[in-house]
Amino acid sequence: METQVVSKKPRRHFRNSISNLEFVKPKITVTVEACSLQELFKESLKRMANTLKSKIYNPTRHTDCMMKIEVEAANSKDLLKKFLNQVLELTYTHHTIFCTMYIEELTENKINAQLFGNWFDIFDNKLKHIPENGITMTFKKASLNPFNSSIIFNCENDL
Repeated sequence: METQVVSKKPRRHFRNSISNLEFVKPKITVTVEACSLQELFKESLKRMANTLKSKIYNPTRHTDCMMKIEVEAANSKDLLKKFLNQVLELTYTHHTIFCTMYIEELTENKINAQLFGNWFDIFDNKLKHIPENGITMTFKKASLNPFNSSIIFNCENDL
């Protein structure tokens, strides 16, 4: 069988006008598995910190900053989203990557914790926030790690 040339003119997949192109916002997805709700929050914080700056989490490292945070929400999924978004806000306000925390109180609707972090000026990724439907959370009773979560972060566009 012989190959046929249909057209010698290359096809363009994009329109000529840049205004017609839709810019795709970059996103980063983090998956977390945990055996308890408390571990899910701690592990989510570590994964977010390691996304902001790779290999930042080191349990023996000193901390430069300590902040207290209290968040309330309707359910644990919204609580995790609000908590991580507030930590991101604190991160950029204080130029601090929060890696660990001590949870004083955690229920389905409320978290009260102390955050511990390190000062940084340059981040590997500039996370903006978690969008409205950016967290999926499942609970499987028969599993060793019954709490599973997938977190989507919107990133800053450097165009």
